[in-house]
Amino acid sequence: MTRYLSTATIALALLSACAAPSDDTANRETGYTPPEASGLIAVRPFPTEGDVCQVVGENDTTRDYLDDSATLIGCPSNDLGASEDRVKAGATRVARAGAGWLRSGPSGPAG
Repeated sequence: MTRYLSTATIALALLSACAAPSDDTANRETGYTPPEASGLIAVRPFPTEGDVCQVVGENDTTRDYLDDSATLIGCPSNDLGASEDRVKAGATRVARAGAGWLRSGPSGPAG
C-alpha cells in the first residue's frame, strides 16, 4: 500500500511540474509585478523587446509627467541595473509609481 502511495505522490508531483505557470508564479520567479499593478499602461518594452522597462501610456497616474519631447519609461524599482542603464542613456527620475520608477528619457531610437 505504501508503495502505491509513493508512486501516486511522484506521479502527481511530475504532473504538477508540467502545468503552465500562473501569473502569480511568474511574478514570484521574476520578482516583478506587472505595470498595471502600479497603475501604469504598458505600451512596449524599452529600449528593446525583452527588457524589463516599459514605455508607459497616458492615464491619471502619468498625465503630469508626459512630454512630447521625451519618452516616459517605467522601470521596476528592484532592478537597479535597468534603472542605471536608463540614466546612462539620459533619462531622469520623475516620480514613483507603485513598485517602480517613472523616468523621462530622450525620444527617438533606443541606443
